[in-house]
Amino acid sequence: MVFLLGTVLLFGHPTQGEQRLGEAIKNKLLKEELTLARTPASYLILDLPQKSIRLKASGMTLREWKVEKIRTWGNPASLQVITLQKKSALFAPKRKKIKPGNAQSGDTFELNVLELKDMPSVYVLSMTSGLAIYVRSGSGNFFTKMASLGRSLKWYFWLPLKNLWLKLRKKPLACLDIRLSSPQEAKALYWAIGEGFRGIVYPKN
Repeated sequence: MVFLLGTVLLFGHPTQGEQRLGEAIKNKLLKEELTLARTPASYLILDLPQKSIRLKASGMTLREWKVEKIRTWGNPASLQVITLQKKSALFAPKRKKIKPGNAQSGDTFELNVLELKDMPSVYVLSMTSGLAIYVRSGSGNFFTKMASLGRSLKWYFWLPLKNLWLKLRKKPLACLDIRLSSPQEAKALYWAIGEGFRGIVYPKN
């Protein structure tokens, strides 16, 4: 019994060095978030340990998405503020182009406004530092499920090959696969953020 207790105490708890490293990382991320909270713009916190995505402004949470499943591949995410460079989807929403001067006097037209239902539920968020965030949902219609299946096949077959290729070229690869509870939640996240949006990833312990 004494031996078992000693084993738990020795291997079941982090060492002082690990605790200091964890505290240093947490303090680093808190300082990074403070820089975002001081700006008037909203920002995103992707909290991997808590399995949540939070839309925040001035330190207050405006909206939260619960994550059902998270998978990681490659290098850990940067401990600094990252920026959304591009959103890509197989069926990305598009606005109709209105050419000036085509409308005649007295003509009326309807303003084309993209709604939540127009947003994709399977997409990729390409961030600075080379991080790619794959977002999908656990349920949906036939096309959503097929897209999610394609994403899983890519994760298990294509990414290992890509990782090997980039390692040979000494380039980093960092990927996150995030599954939200429903297509509506995934669409709402796509709707909420745009190119240039900034955020922070809190890594797994």
